[in-house]
Amino acid sequence: MAAPMKKTFYYNFFPTKAEEQEEAKKGGSSSGEKQISRVLIEMHDFPDNQPPLLLKHTDPRGIIKAVSVSEIQMGILFFSFSETFEHVLRHWNLDEVSLVLSGYNKFHVLVKDVTDHDETEYRSDRIFFQRLQNDEFYILGCLDVIRNRYLSAGDEIGLAWERDRNGKGMFLFKLLSRSKRAPANIMF
Repeated sequence: MAAPMKKTFYYNFFPTKAEEQEEAKKGGSSSGEKQISRVLIEMHDFPDNQPPLLLKHTDPRGIIKAVSVSEIQMGILFFSFSETFEHVLRHWNLDEVSLVLSGYNKFHVLVKDVTDHDETEYRSDRIFFQRLQNDEFYILGCLDVIRNRYLSAGDEIGLAWERDRNGKGMFLFKLLSRSKRAPANIMF
């Protein structure tokens, strides 16, 4: 089995000589003022013998976060660009990443709740991953998971992207701890 591929952005800050000459032919400035472009590339990353995700506080491969009131009310989880890039997109293939980055498409995903021994899988139109317009945040629409787990503000969850032996990708979700605040109260 080949080593998984890591995604990273390659930024092109400097124009090539050909680009400078082309800009000069168009009558533009050759002062080097160029639109900085970025391209998504892949490179080898992880060793083959990586252990399965445990979704614990000590596992750096997962996202650990406290759920907010607005996330519960809207049925979505917010993730920063850096969290998403480091813990989700780098594990996707280039086609999956391109679909999400190319527009504001909803990428339908599988969410597997591994909190209990009887793991529950969620897949529906309401389970999706999407980039927001400002390009700094991504969301995981998971209304069914939030409802079924009776999440409250401050509850701590773990989330990670994992592929099974057949290559099928899924988000692993785990309720790590309950908030010390009031019991679960969801308004729907």
